Amino acid sequence: MPADTSVKYFHNLLPGAPVLSGTAGSLINVLDACLVNGFGVSAVASLVVAGGVATATISGGHSGEVGSVMLVAGATPSGLNGEKKLLSVGAGNTTLTFDATGISDQTATGSITVKMAGAGWIKPFTGTNLAAYKSANVTASGCYLRVDDTVGKTARCVGYEMMTEIGSGVAPFPTLSQRGGGTYWTKSAVADSSARGWLVVADDRAFYLLTFYNLTYGGPGGAMMFFGDLVPTKSGDAWACALSGYASDKSGSAPGDNNDFGMMALVQGELYLARSFPAVGGSAQAYKAFSLLVPSSSTTLASGNGPMMYPNGPDSGLYLSPMNVFELFYNCLRGAAPGLYCCPQNLPIGLFAPGGRIASVDNMIGREIRAMPFGSSLTTAAIAFFDCTGPWR
Repeated sequence: MPADTSVKYFHNLLPGAPVLSGTAGSLINVLDACLVNGFGVSAVASLVVAGGVATATISGGHSGEVGSVMLVAGATPSGLNGEKKLLSVGAGNTTLTFDATGISDQTATGSITVKMAGAGWIKPFTGTNLAAYKSANVTASGCYLRVDDTVGKTARCVGYEMMTEIGSGVAPFPTLSQRGGGTYWTKSAVADSSARGWLVVADDRAFYLLTFYNLTYGGPGGAMMFFGDLVPTKSGDAWACALSGYASDKSGSAPGDNNDFGMMALVQGELYLARSFPAVGGSAQAYKAFSLLVPSSSTTLASGNGPMMYPNGPDSGLYLSPMNVFELFYNCLRGAAPGLYCCPQNLPIGLFAPGGRIASVDNMIGREIRAMPFGSSLTTAAIAFFDCTGPWR
């Protein structure tokens, strides 16, 4: 059975990736590429199928890595086209392979191209350094994310239930009284054109954005933001769409607050839902917590810096926990953050390299997990764990 391609994983080190910096419009360029358009179109010199595996040769190189989802177009037979998860990548990124089960051994014909596939979102409204994004999935909540990227170091973001143009939205979350001007998404510590590290992990209904505002991908100084549909507690919850962000520009200090999705925060967080669960009223504040209970009274426990031993004593295991989202006013469980996991164990610093693949997690057998440290320093970093096997729902 072909690999699931619903989860997309992008970062700034991929060849052809857009640049995030402390300049206006740079975040929109990143979101356009990852959510909507894809990036890194490359011409394929040859595409050969042998034994159920397709091998593409790209003389000028390509943008993918093992596990990337790439869009193949222009090939005959047509079964080779579409989204494909890469099985391997050759030296210099001049070859790649993907599953071609059911296609007979042959050399494909046509003007064939490959590129990083977008996550399945649309961009219905735009302005100068302004953009609105929405899931193209008809089963999604249909909420919009408006991004104001007119200022260099940070962008301001607001969710809406409905928009009719870039400057007009209905039922914002957060509201003006909750956070006038929207929540902050930090891009850079300095308002200049120096490239900053970034990571986007997405499906067609939700995405995570990590920015490393002190330059280095996976290095000290990182913020984590989220927009999209949760995996709801109640099937059919049409308003379990969430937006996380910061109360201020975080580029000059450690993130480490209640917003960070890599944190456990049993207090009011910087997280907003489109509506309360009775579906009346508007924006509802929310908070997050690990689902695995831990032997600690701490309310700000970082993922990977918990009280449980690592490796786990009885089985030498690594254990991950979903991140649950609770509505603050009603103190009720609304759902889980899709595809995101946290660790209540105390992990050694440097155990996982940025973007490192984890082949075996004891309570998630068969799922490929990728780890990403982020935070104010190497000693205080939390670690976010993403399920890249898919699907998230």
